[in-house]
Amino acid sequence: MAEQNDANPGKKRRVIHWNPEADREPVKSPWTWKRIVAWSVGGFFGLLFAAGIVIRVAKLILGPDIFRPRSELVAGAGTAAEANSGYISETKAEFAHETSSKQLAGLRRLPTDHPVQLQRLILLEKAFQDGEALLRGREFSRAFLAFDALNKEIDAFAKNVKARQDAQQADGNIQVRMKDLEIARNLAPGTLEAAMENAAEGRRLLNDGNFTGAKEVFDHGFAELKKASDALARHVQESLVRGQQALAKGQRDAAKAAFNAALEKSPGNEDAMRGLKRAENIDRVFALLLQGEEFEKKAQYAQAADSYSKAFALDAMSALAQQGQARAARLEKETKFDAAFTAAQGAFKRREWDKVVTECQNALKVYPQRSDVSTMLKSARENAHTDAVKKALNKAYAYENEHQWKSALDAYRETLQLEPTHTDAKEGLIRASTMIRSLLQYERYVKDAEQFAAKAEFQAAIRIFNQAMSVKPAYLVNSEKVQQLHEMLMTQNKPVEVTFKSDGKTWFSIENYRLPSQFETSSIKMLPGDYAIIGRRKGYQDVHILLQVRNGVPPPSVTVVCNFASNGL
Repeated sequence: MAEQNDANPGKKRRVIHWNPEADREPVKSPWTWKRIVAWSVGGFFGLLFAAGIVIRVAKLILGPDIFRPRSELVAGAGTAAEANSGYISETKAEFAHETSSKQLAGLRRLPTDHPVQLQRLILLEKAFQDGEALLRGREFSRAFLAFDALNKEIDAFAKNVKARQDAQQADGNIQVRMKDLEIARNLAPGTLEAAMENAAEGRRLLNDGNFTGAKEVFDHGFAELKKASDALARHVQESLVRGQQALAKGQRDAAKAAFNAALEKSPGNEDAMRGLKRAENIDRVFALLLQGEEFEKKAQYAQAADSYSKAFALDAMSALAQQGQARAARLEKETKFDAAFTAAQGAFKRREWDKVVTECQNALKVYPQRSDVSTMLKSARENAHTDAVKKALNKAYAYENEHQWKSALDAYRETLQLEPTHTDAKEGLIRASTMIRSLLQYERYVKDAEQFAAKAEFQAAIRIFNQAMSVKPAYLVNSEKVQQLHEMLMTQNKPVEVTFKSDGKTWFSIENYRLPSQFETSSIKMLPGDYAIIGRRKGYQDVHILLQVRNGVPPPSVTVVCNFASNGL
């Protein structure tokens, strides 16, 4: 079967030759060394002959310089036409075309609202079309050079477009920054003027569409402004340092001048504002610090601590005042401890146990962890134990005899703290506690009875008042107020006869007291209190009456009649 031509010469295909008579062909003779040598020599000369023919044909078609070195072609190429006959291949030109096409497509998506940008984009489009025309005319070298130059122009254009936003932002920022740094004009002469010139030049380039150049010029302007900013920062920092030095020396006016100088160039500076606030009282603070030092030299540590404390109150940021206060307080504690411990040692020698306990306790208040003081205190308490128990118990008996139960309870507890197994103290504690609970319960019952009586719930008040009397200690005499409550409750404990009148048709009831009934006249004995009277009759509006029944006033007469018809009936 004959070999067919492929429609796509770029792809390689495998051609299978089919010969049905192949199996019936005679077997060829084997290769010998003579035959191999002959074929090798003949093949070599055949290849040389074929190569000569191919080179001659190539030079006739592609030009005489096809096989010359590339460096010679580049060095000798004077025009694009000469380069086209050399090393530039179709593949290279196609690749450059594809790259330009992709970059140009991306470029079209960028904003081009500036007239200069639009003009440059039109020129790029035209250059691309010219390159495509060269490519269609198979002028691959010229096409490659055109697309290569176009790609560089596209890169520059894209960078310029992308730099527009940065340039516009820099234009606004540099104006604001110059305004902010106007305060530093005299600190860095010439920098603001140079920045202003850069800002003007940058805006001109921005209006001309040279955004990359505008960005560079604005950057130079910001560099000039940084010089002014650094000078301003140095001035403020130096002013703050001078202010702190003046504070350390107590120089009020010098400190205020330095901090005001810092605030003049840096309004709202927190360090300067704090320093200025400290400067208001720094002369007084300095005087108090000197006073505290004098007191320390005289070992008057309490007065020294007070002076340092006052200085710290005026200037909470004064490290000297804070340290002095802590140091003086520590020395004051040590002085108090030494005095208390020395007194305790002297009292111990004189066997004055109460004073030993007192002074040891004073010493332990200063330094609670001192074991030597704790040992002395323990020994003094053991020696004074018997006297302390007897004294506390006698005190408890005295309070109990005077019916001062709370004080007696505390005295019994004090006794039990000294001797937890003391029988008399335990019994007295129970006795005092019982009396205190009885008094509390009595007072609560009386108060509850008063509240019920105030609400005219006399029966509940009487019941609770009786409970109060049952828990009242025998020695306790009722107060005048309690006696008045008792008399009032006794008066209101007698029934009162109340007369009720009706029409015989109205159903009469007393809430929580009497069931509904009908009558024309009825007398009911009722205990004093407040009652809710309800009258009901079918087809009529209900009648509600609040009745107050009291002894000591004329008995009431109540008429309960439903007279008003209900709406809709």
